Amino acid sequence: MTNTVDEREIEQFSLLSNKWWDKSGPFAALHKLSNARVEFIKNNASRVISHKKTETKFLEGLKCLDIGCGGGILSERLSRLGAIVTGIDASESSINAAKEHSFKSRLEIDYKSLTTGELLKSKKDKFLNKFDIVIASEVIEHVNERKIFLSDVSKLCRPGGLVVFTTINKSFLGVLLAKFFAEDILKVVPKKTHDPNKFISPQELSSEAEEYNIILDNFVGFVPSIKINNIMKREFGDFILSSNTDVNYGAAGIRL
Repeated sequence: MTNTVDEREIEQFSLLSNKWWDKSGPFAALHKLSNARVEFIKNNASRVISHKKTETKFLEGLKCLDIGCGGGILSERLSRLGAIVTGIDASESSINAAKEHSFKSRLEIDYKSLTTGELLKSKKDKFLNKFDIVIASEVIEHVNERKIFLSDVSKLCRPGGLVVFTTINKSFLGVLLAKFFAEDILKVVPKKTHDPNKFISPQELSSEAEEYNIILDNFVGFVPSIKINNIMKREFGDFILSSNTDVNYGAAGIRL
């Protein structure tokens, strides 16, 4: 099976693995994005929830896979909402950071240092069509062999389950702001974090996902508030959901 992992990028994230929970560090943008990501996931998860839900345990009992979970920023939020969370990442040091933080947070999250392909080949547990929700947040713009990755995502999600992506648009503004402005001017993202050649537009993602029975029908933008004070401090403000998908966006839909 072809490996979808970009080894150079995994090495870069591994070198920063002790910084995952530093909210003013190299992963500050992911922390700022957290509320918007969770809101988008909740808005779409209602499609696969059969039980009566409460706001605090909105995802109770749902099996969720967080692909490229890093240090567990999103995984922990999902777990607190009652989801049964499996988090995978190709960076072993990032997984170790996630395990350490979840232990301190008293959360039971199944973290594994595996790729999607390796998870599917796992002999100990069967993961084919296992998950109610599969999330690849800020991941698809880092993988090699995107179509193989999408095939893996489809196989991991159960029929009728929810698939959620968040990523960067392959647009002029996406490249300008998410790459050059964030990395070179504000310096809120480590240099060489992103390769614009791997960015993908909502239209392309929808078309490619459909080849693997993932029907993406809900798209929303993530827009940060940037005030003069934020620029002076070289930081983003919190992200909010928006109809503007020109830079960062989320895509969600059902796996047939």
